[in-house]
Amino acid sequence: MKNYIKFAVSVFVIFGLVIACNSDKSEKDKKNQQTQKKDTVQINKDQYRIAENFTGNKNQIIDLMKGPANFVLTHQGEGKFEVRLMHPDGELIEVLADVTGNYTGKKKVEIPETRAYILDVKTDGIWSVYRE
Repeated sequence: MKNYIKFAVSVFVIFGLVIACNSDKSEKDKKNQQTQKKDTVQINKDQYRIAENFTGNKNQIIDLMKGPANFVLTHQGEGKFEVRLMHPDGELIEVLADVTGNYTGKKKVEIPETRAYILDVKTDGIWSVYRE
């Protein structure tokens, strides 16, 4: 009889632990899902941001979403700084900057469609371009 009681108590304890572990896990899953949603929103918001310093001429492929895009451009140097946004076939969309010397500025451009574009930079100085 004592063995049956021990067995029954053991089953209840194990059953209780399983239920407790599962309920704790579902709370953790809910918190993880909420965190993932927040992270995804942040990633989607910033997925096309470019923020890096470069030196000299560079052709860079960038992915842009259709609609308005605000570009922030900086240049350190005494020479010419020319930045052009182009379609992959080389067709010019917009000249973002065409200045000489140090420069910090913004340029708003209407992106015609979501796709990859070419950012063509001609300079001898240090520069960065990113989308706000």
